[in-house]
Amino acid sequence: MAASTAETQPRGSLEFVDSSVLEAVVPASSDIDIENELSSWDGAAEDTSASIMPFLSQRNILLLDELLAVYVVFRTPLLHDTVLKSYLARLLVNVEAFAFSTVPPPEQDPKAGPSKELIYSSTINHTDEPTVINHGEEDDAYTYVIWKVDIFIARPQGRFHKPAVYFQPTASFKPSERPRKDALEDEYLPSRVPTALNLLGSFENDPALAGIHPRLSAMRISKVTPSAPVARELVHPIRNGQRLIFRVLPALIWRMRYSRVQASLSDLSLMASLDLEVAQFATYDVRIKKVNLALHGGNVKTLADQQDTTAIHKPGDQLTYLYKIKPNLAPDGTPAPGSTGHYLTLRVEANVAIANDCRPDIAVEWKTPVDFASEQTSSLIKAAHRLSSQATNASNPDALLAHDTQNQQEQDASNSNINITLTVSGPPKVRVGEIFTWDVFIVNRSDKTRKLAILVIAKRKRDLERHKSHPSTSSAGGLRTGKKELLATAVIDENIVYAKQKSARTETADLICLTTDIRLGQLSPGACYTADLKFLALSSGVLSVESVRVIDLATNDTADIRDLPSIVAVETED
Repeated sequence: MAASTAETQPRGSLEFVDSSVLEAVVPASSDIDIENELSSWDGAAEDTSASIMPFLSQRNILLLDELLAVYVVFRTPLLHDTVLKSYLARLLVNVEAFAFSTVPPPEQDPKAGPSKELIYSSTINHTDEPTVINHGEEDDAYTYVIWKVDIFIARPQGRFHKPAVYFQPTASFKPSERPRKDALEDEYLPSRVPTALNLLGSFENDPALAGIHPRLSAMRISKVTPSAPVARELVHPIRNGQRLIFRVLPALIWRMRYSRVQASLSDLSLMASLDLEVAQFATYDVRIKKVNLALHGGNVKTLADQQDTTAIHKPGDQLTYLYKIKPNLAPDGTPAPGSTGHYLTLRVEANVAIANDCRPDIAVEWKTPVDFASEQTSSLIKAAHRLSSQATNASNPDALLAHDTQNQQEQDASNSNINITLTVSGPPKVRVGEIFTWDVFIVNRSDKTRKLAILVIAKRKRDLERHKSHPSTSSAGGLRTGKKELLATAVIDENIVYAKQKSARTETADLICLTTDIRLGQLSPGACYTADLKFLALSSGVLSVESVRVIDLATNDTADIRDLPSIVAVETED
């Protein structure tokens, strides 16, 4: 009787919002019938502040790269079906997943990122039909609205120590009706509202104004906030229930290794070895269902794999997959990476046995770039193609070479230019024994992505003493005086070379560069980068370095910058 009274009793939107609770639930069983479990619950709860579904056991540990089924449960006091549908149509439900560290990071950890990171976010659509269950009697009669959301536990970009994940569902209640557009257009001059007071009305009868009627509205000098003719109803948030924290662990660890094939010069294939390891600290058995390796801009040939989908792998087991990857070639024989370059895509699908009734699926998708040819290899390949082009014209010796062959050297020289701008600035004066920095500003002015390394070449003092030529007394060559030679006799006596090296002067360093090198992984066209070079002056005076060398890691092209600022070092004042 009380339940029927609760159904027929009208409830306002504010009461509906205040009496409702929203919570995210992760069941421990993969094949759970949540409707059956809720119907068989007797309604007993030991702790009133616990979950709104205390009868349901939940997961303790989640896996990275897991496709997880999360149930978003909305509980409200019992309502009639028509009223409930009208309220649910005005309900906006959003689900977010955050990753964070359960322990504070070390104090000197340079990779320590933000305190938490968003790894998933979605909004439940109105087309997703929820499961509606009425449970309880009299005062404990509630309506449960349950949505099932598949959330992918992605690997966070930041570095978290002992990471964990929590789910944050949020719901807001929209207003019942929206104001009309024309009602807000003239809100500063609403209809049927008296105009503001004329502050200059007392001067209308002044004869000096000669019939002029001055007017100054009171709204001009006083700040009046206009009010809309339609009351704006704010969006009401729904109260959240219990929020659990789940630890996350990786189930699989992988590594890719490459080795070059000893074949002809035109064969740029690489041997790719994929090592898969079942994580020991997860302590779960894994069944690998699929392993796929694809190369963008090339082909992949499987040489050895272990595609046994029925095998169960224990923690600590290692599996090796061997592939031969070959890039697509350009007309000149070099790799043709296209606009995005060559990269490998690894896809792994597996099933993890956490318990008898909990067997989640994981799906790994990982990408990595691949470099097939260095500058030396590319030059040799181009030279081989030029020779082959000349060999085709050998039958007609009077024929001219092709235009591409004639300009190949000029094209190679233009392609080998690094084409970057380097700006170096430093302090006008430094002190001996104190560390100072140079600011390096780099701009990529080329039309392709660059991988650069920047080195500092120290300045070496030249030994101006000339070596005096001595006749060779080595027993290997002997002393030849009978025959007159056009060239000077080479010094091949090891005693003379050893004495020269032992008597050489050892110069002390005046300036030390404390930064070994600067490496830029990916510098896009038109992008810029700022770095610091640290130095230490050991003596006073005007100091300098030989050059700053820029190396293109993809082609091994180098460029030396010698126009650098001078360093004026002074002694430290006592």
